[in-house]
Amino acid sequence: MTALATPRISLRLAGFGEWIKEFVVGRRPPVELPTRVRQAIAADQRASEILVCFVQFGAIVTFGLLYALTPKAFPDTVPFEPIPWTLAVYTVFTAGRLWFALRDRLTPLVLSISVVVDIAVLMLTIWSFHLQYDAPAAIYLKAPTLMYAFILIVLRCMRFEVRYVVLAGLSASVGWLILVLYAVIETKGMQITHSYADY
Repeated sequence: MTALATPRISLRLAGFGEWIKEFVVGRRPPVELPTRVRQAIAADQRASEILVCFVQFGAIVTFGLLYALTPKAFPDTVPFEPIPWTLAVYTVFTAGRLWFALRDRLTPLVLSISVVVDIAVLMLTIWSFHLQYDAPAAIYLKAPTLMYAFILIVLRCMRFEVRYVVLAGLSASVGWLILVLYAVIETKGMQITHSYADY
């Protein structure tokens, strides 16, 4: 390989890196967007956040009705039922978030806290399953409730800022990793298997 070919390859790799970056986060906008465009984006963001709150309220009502109407698989003597408590706390939190959204007070800090709290409430609910069923912590690793994390991540796509989507994804990943580590440490005699059939 000649000395001239090496700079050409590095230039191509640099160009490919820029293309990947542009594909993932989009083209860098002009330094200053026109006022009309900024106002339109801000109005759309506000409307999106209000819509997110109503979607969350819809989910709370749906899950509350399903929980109330379905037969319970745990004994009547169970000392703690996490779902009603979780839904109550999450209702209050979502109402506060809606109040902030309606008054256009959702700062980046409030939005970030909201994203983390959404995921944390879900992960704490999943974690509490083994207390409710008086079973080893490994029981919650099979719970399909984790799929709700993807709904929370998708809701963050309602904004034009990728950082909240990334924050939701990272929060869910860290939360699930903590739950897995807790289950492995807490569950005595649990075998880690690579066989799907055994799992």
